[in-house]
Amino acid sequence: MDKYVFWAGIVGAFSAISLLIGSVIGVSFKLPKTYIGLFAAFGAGALLSALAIELIAPTITAFTSATNEVDRLRESHHFLVLVIGCAFGGVIFVLLDQLVNAKGGYLRKTAYIFSKVAIERKSFHHKALNELIKSRVFVNLPYEKISLVIDHFRPRFFNAGESIFVQGDKSHGIYMVRKGTVEIYQKDHPQPIQLGHGEIIGEISFIAGRPYSTDCVAKTNVELMLLTTHELESIQKQVPEFEQRLKDLAAERLDENKKFSEQENMEKQRWTSLAIDAIHHGTTIPSREEMSSRHAEHKNAAFAIWLGIMLDGIPESFIIGSTIIAAVLAATMAGNEPSFWSILPYTLIAGLFLSNMPEALSSSQQMKLQGMSSLKILLLWGSLVVLTGLGAALGAAISEHVNHGTLIFIEGIAAGAMLTMICAAMLPEAAHLANSNLVGLSTLAGFLCSILFKLLE
Repeated sequence: MDKYVFWAGIVGAFSAISLLIGSVIGVSFKLPKTYIGLFAAFGAGALLSALAIELIAPTITAFTSATNEVDRLRESHHFLVLVIGCAFGGVIFVLLDQLVNAKGGYLRKTAYIFSKVAIERKSFHHKALNELIKSRVFVNLPYEKISLVIDHFRPRFFNAGESIFVQGDKSHGIYMVRKGTVEIYQKDHPQPIQLGHGEIIGEISFIAGRPYSTDCVAKTNVELMLLTTHELESIQKQVPEFEQRLKDLAAERLDENKKFSEQENMEKQRWTSLAIDAIHHGTTIPSREEMSSRHAEHKNAAFAIWLGIMLDGIPESFIIGSTIIAAVLAATMAGNEPSFWSILPYTLIAGLFLSNMPEALSSSQQMKLQGMSSLKILLLWGSLVVLTGLGAALGAAISEHVNHGTLIFIEGIAAGAMLTMICAAMLPEAAHLANSNLVGLSTLAGFLCSILFKLLE
């Protein structure tokens, strides 16, 4: 059956050639994210149809069609083996996916990145909330309002001796010290003012809308939390009490400053009034810089991305070979001579082909966004085309030497892994990029389109 193994390799490579097509489109054109999302949903629907018809349906049909007790017992065993294989495949995929993602493989999917950023931010703000809840600007504020305010802060890190801002700089916003100590240098103070955990910095300039009037330097390695002008505007109506606390703190600080220079007392009083009067009454996505920094965190991210994509394709490639061998055996048992065109699983091939292209398109654009060169991206996808062909050939070669029950278990593993991948990667990616109703219709269109290829068999 060497020629059948070769046929399986050819079919596997053909079904994966859409990976290369999608990657070329992805690195050459910047398509609207809605289109990419709809393509991904269409591919997910096509793949769902393929695994349901080609991997699940034959075993279920054999079970329901059994006419005697012996056949029914045998097919019920096969049915249970399929179910166990599906569960096993899903668990294996999740464990391997987590392992790859931990090394940076999650960067292949926009939805993965956004999800990871959201989880990390939630954890960060939970810790910050517990640490800073006793800060004087939060005293007696309801817990939920403190949480809402802290959610608008962004972490900033400075090394010991590093300047945070200098006199004359435009106000960045309000800084809150989470860890470490900073020093404020004022011309009226003989010694620098040291501020630590929970203290607010830069509130006077921030409130008055004026440049900084002091220098601020990190005395130790510090972790600060920054609230920008834009972020403050977004919480003014929701937490007006916080705005009032900042006014009170600014007035208090200004009053303290007056004591160091009686000569400028009148000017300081006028400044206080101006600062207080300057107050105007009245789901976060990661930036490109943030995502780029995540890519930089993983030195082997490109390899991890490649492993992640290969992980998505392993069950697909292997099942192509086993399906072709099953078709060859069925034709042989029927007394027919198998030909290349007669044993092709059209629905499965169509499903894989249609799902691969949007996946490659979406992932290629994301990989390019992370700074990978177009040539490197194309080489990664091209290598997967070759590996998919080899995987299909391997699947055919192994399927020749295993019994029917074992083959059903292998098909179950592949089906479980594919279904988990669709639900964990493809559909979340589609829903993130496009309208949910359109995603549903596009998924249905892909499902029906793949089914129609059954007419060719």
